[in-house]
Amino acid sequence: NCNNNGTPLFLAANHCVSGQTVGNWVFLFNYQSATCSPSANGPTTQTVSGASTLFSSGASDMALLQLNSTPPANYGVYYTGWDKSNTTPSNQTCIHHPAGDVKKISFDNNAATQATYGNASCWRIASWEDGTTEGGSSGSGLWNQDHRLIGQLYGGQASCSNNINDYFGRFDISYPNLTTWLGSCGNTVNGYDP
Repeated sequence: NCNNNGTPLFLAANHCVSGQTVGNWVFLFNYQSATCSPSANGPTTQTVSGASTLFSSGASDMALLQLNSTPPANYGVYYTGWDKSNTTPSNQTCIHHPAGDVKKISFDNNAATQATYGNASCWRIASWEDGTTEGGSSGSGLWNQDHRLIGQLYGGQASCSNNINDYFGRFDISYPNLTTWLGSCGNTVNGYDP
């Protein structure tokens, strides 16, 4: 948030939380492989239990949650910055956990375009140059070339066998509804490392 005070906020997709009891969810941190090939399951002991939904909307398929407790310092949590300027990014990166798998990272080297998907205002990734998303990646973050969050995955046709057409709800559309929790401090905010 604008105060850089470590409030444990979590951005997700509206369609992931709609009708769900997020108070029972378990949030897993640092679930990643130490090597790419072969990939290995990461640790599953760094967790935080429960959250509250602060706001959700279909206009950009966004939901903002607050975790019930702050992740411990030894988790090494980094709080992302954002860009709400509506400036077209020159390239994008998505960090996701498809179908609950260990962390995956996908790269698009071309500028995203604006599009509508499922009645939501989105950034469209025409094709990924390296990696792709798949079912279960919904709600994952999209970052621009300046490492600032610009959206969260809504859907599309991308899969392991198809690296085209992903749609991310636009953070600039979501932001006016989130100022109560994020604050008002300009178009861009850098990440916060407690």
